[in-house]
Amino acid sequence: MARVIKLDKIGDLFDHQIKDLVKRTTYAWQSELINAEPEQYGTPKATGNLAKFWFVNFDNPYKGRVFNTVKYAEPVAYGTNLPPSWKGKWRTRKNAVKGFPSKLAEKVIAVIYVPAFMRDIVGGR
Repeated sequence: MARVIKLDKIGDLFDHQIKDLVKRTTYAWQSELINAEPEQYGTPKATGNLAKFWFVNFDNPYKGRVFNTVKYAEPVAYGTNLPPSWKGKWRTRKNAVKGFPSKLAEKVIAVIYVPAFMRDIVGGR
């Protein structure tokens, strides 16, 4: 049975759907960063500290952000802002991918999760 939506309510429906998509996508990205293996753009897990400190923040209902509060997160994840003790060389565990948070968002979240979430949200097949 088709859903009936009054024309003056279409904007509200789309607004709700976009907010839902942002929320689901942001939490999926956090979960993948914590749980995926490095070969799949996950967080290297030498001690597990880096993986357990991925947090979610919603700057507004249309913008979700995943961030890490560990001091060495940026050097490990992106190879930038390296500490002096690394002597200018990126060091992380075997199979880690430099830039893995962004690559995960581009290759897994955008390609797999977003379409699936949208189908679920709008009731598609």
